[in-house]
Amino acid sequence: MKWFVFFMGVILSTGTNAEERILSFHSSIRIAADGWLTVTESIAAQVEGRQIKRGILRDFPTDYRDRLGRSVTLPFEVQRVTRDGNPEPYSVSRQANGASVRIGNPNVLLPSGRHVYEITYRSRWQLGFFDAHDELYWNVNGNGWTFAMDEISAAVSLPPMGAAPVPAALLKLEAYTGPFGARGRDYLAEASDGGAAFRTTRRLGAGEGLTIVLMFPKGIVAPPSSRDRLDRWLKDNFGEAAGVAGFLVFLSFLYWRWSVVGRDPRSGPAFPRYEAPRGLGPAGVRYLDRMTCDDRCFASALLGLGQRGYLKIRQTDAGLLQGSRYRIERTGGAVEWLPGDQAVSAIAPPAGVRDIGRDYDPAVQEARAGLDAELKKHFGARLFSRNRGSLAVAGLLGAAVIWMMFAWHAVLPLILGAAVLMLVALLIAAKLLPAYTPEGRRLEDEVDGLRQYLSVAEGDELARLKMPPRSKEEFAKFLPYAVALGVETAWADAFAKVLGAAALAAATANYYASSDGNSTFSGSGFTDSIADMGKTISAASTPPGSSSGGSDSGGGGGGGGSSGGGGGGGGGSGW
Repeated sequence: MKWFVFFMGVILSTGTNAEERILSFHSSIRIAADGWLTVTESIAAQVEGRQIKRGILRDFPTDYRDRLGRSVTLPFEVQRVTRDGNPEPYSVSRQANGASVRIGNPNVLLPSGRHVYEITYRSRWQLGFFDAHDELYWNVNGNGWTFAMDEISAAVSLPPMGAAPVPAALLKLEAYTGPFGARGRDYLAEASDGGAAFRTTRRLGAGEGLTIVLMFPKGIVAPPSSRDRLDRWLKDNFGEAAGVAGFLVFLSFLYWRWSVVGRDPRSGPAFPRYEAPRGLGPAGVRYLDRMTCDDRCFASALLGLGQRGYLKIRQTDAGLLQGSRYRIERTGGAVEWLPGDQAVSAIAPPAGVRDIGRDYDPAVQEARAGLDAELKKHFGARLFSRNRGSLAVAGLLGAAVIWMMFAWHAVLPLILGAAVLMLVALLIAAKLLPAYTPEGRRLEDEVDGLRQYLSVAEGDELARLKMPPRSKEEFAKFLPYAVALGVETAWADAFAKVLGAAALAAATANYYASSDGNSTFSGSGFTDSIADMGKTISAASTPPGSSSGGSDSGGGGGGGGSSGGGGGGGGGSGW
């Protein structure tokens, strides 16, 4: 009796401690002439109720990235699932890189012992088509299983070669065993007419697998047509395709808006003009030329008021790190106001003086804003339109394209490339979309002619164009306009060659004095002074906290396989 109890205890103990594992994993792979694979996996599992309680999970990868980073999604269609020869409940769900088949009834616990699962599914795009041969490179069981496997085997059948099976002599076989990336040789392989068989020769641990390679003659399986490849690419890379299409729509929209509203009227004949456009002061000339109001608009308006006797500007040195300061003093009475003059004149008090430095000055900010408002009010949309609405719509369209590419999982390099290209296109459009009205184009032609006159510095060209004689009065009269158009260096240097620096200093002394008293007046020196004045105006009109304290430098196939490679694969576990 004691011996009976002892042996029963050993038997029960052995059953209780039996290892939960895969006893055998066999894959039957049938390749059709159109490239579809029908695979039946027969998985015999030792169930002990630890990991495998209700059934098993079989994971199958379907989503890949090719060598160019493009998305590739392979079809995966489950046709039938059985356990021990009987239909078994299952569900298919998406996971990170493919599909997961959950097999079993959530309300039923499996009895311990051996259970055989059969899973039949179809897939395509699993074959490699090379110059000299075609091949199946297939991961039989996958390297993601959490169980050891006693044996793994696979049988592959090919479509006939004409009316007869493919001769075994025309087939080449290879296989790999072990963990992912290993090139183990623990297998046997045998070719036969019409197919091949593979099996492992040792027990494989968790995470180990069998990967097979079957090379066969070309012409047995039809390669995908160009239409098939295009359809597949569009399906697998919808984000990329949508991004390309969206980018083309984006560019087409910009071109359409430019052709409708961004084309300037035809320019008139180009020739030097010796007077400013009637009714336009220096600020108005620059505003029309640049289609915006900036600090040089303000500086040129100040100089214009000084030249016409309304005020005087004196530059003083505030120290190496503080830049220059400018003293504005009203010196005369009323003048004929040109567009923008009244707003700028507000910084010159009726009595006394105003010092402008790099510190914030509300009066300068108010005058700067008033100049912008006065120029906009005077010109309005009469002379030009910046067409910012079209640019804003294009920006929203570009943002929608980028969002769409993200939503449909386009590759990151393409998203970044599209974003950069659209940003460049928007910057170009910002230059091209603003356009003059016919009246604005006529006035801008006059501005261009004035610029030609103010830019000419060579004596021979002066004689050829029969320009007005170089005199102190001519220099002083047009210096504010030269500043407005950014050609003050050429204008001053041309007169310095004829009159000398001392004469130029005397010509401007009644309304502008540099920190050295104009004693060394030169084109480049005056340009530096104007640039410094622009910085001072910008700083004085900027409230504290409205700009960054940081610095800014800106201005304007076959071979080389391994275990875990190829199609198929995935893994599995219990649940």
